[in-house]
Amino acid sequence: MKKAFLIFTFILVSAISTHANRSNEPFTVQVSGKGQAMIFIPGATCSGEEWESTVAHYNKKYECHVFTLAGYAGVPPLSGGPYLSTFKSALINYIKVHKLKNVILVGHSIGGFLALNIAAEMKDALSMVIVIDAMPFYAAAMNPNAQSGFNETQAKTLLAQYNKMNDAQLKAYQLNVAKSLCADSTRWDAIATWGANSDRKTMAYTFTEMMSEDIQDKIASIHVPVLVLAAFKESPQFIGFTREYVSKTFQKQYAKCKTCTIKVSNNARHFIMFDEPNWMLAEMDTFITKL
Repeated sequence: MKKAFLIFTFILVSAISTHANRSNEPFTVQVSGKGQAMIFIPGATCSGEEWESTVAHYNKKYECHVFTLAGYAGVPPLSGGPYLSTFKSALINYIKVHKLKNVILVGHSIGGFLALNIAAEMKDALSMVIVIDAMPFYAAAMNPNAQSGFNETQAKTLLAQYNKMNDAQLKAYQLNVAKSLCADSTRWDAIATWGANSDRKTMAYTFTEMMSEDIQDKIASIHVPVLVLAAFKESPQFIGFTREYVSKTFQKQYAKCKTCTIKVSNNARHFIMFDEPNWMLAEMDTFITKL
């Protein structure tokens, strides 16, 4: 009896330890639906809730795994960086541990950047990648002479700017960001709240890491089909900002990805899933069913 009790105790402790290790993963994840796996990675500071309507469209036929990354939207942050490489490795490990096959990997913004990195390194398990308004080297889109390489001084400067704000000021700042990145005013408060509830160091460092990492050469190794949906909404104050300009910028960024197809939206800012959901879903459906 004593031996049986000791065995039971060992099993219980092992189970608790396993659960604890999983709880230390640098993300939270919600799973719904059954079928072929779809993984959804949200943008910087965002909750996986940004995919709510998208998942409602897909979880009738697919098993949807929706992530929120550590430090974003109230999820406890990592103790330190590097952040994006930690997220990437953990997401790859999640796919392997859960033995997911033929995964449709979907990422928005920084989530799209991570999706490209994952696809460049994984030679199996993925069936296709869908990138929502993300590029392999953001900095070069604004400055053709931009150099790759993490600049911690820039990260610390950005963090200092965040730390100067109290909670109310940070929420106001995030609201202005939401207004510039999303045309749907009904979504502004949710986006701003996610940002205000995000860890300031995580925000500063993940943004700097993404801006300073150039994976334009790396994406040449992606062998699965990739759909890139680029955001465009006409802005009278920016005369040179046209659909043609957006298309050329994305074509240049993705030039070395031979499996990439680029489509440009008609009337959406960065949050395409909010501004032009029907167009986004139609493009995704066509891409998924065609392959």
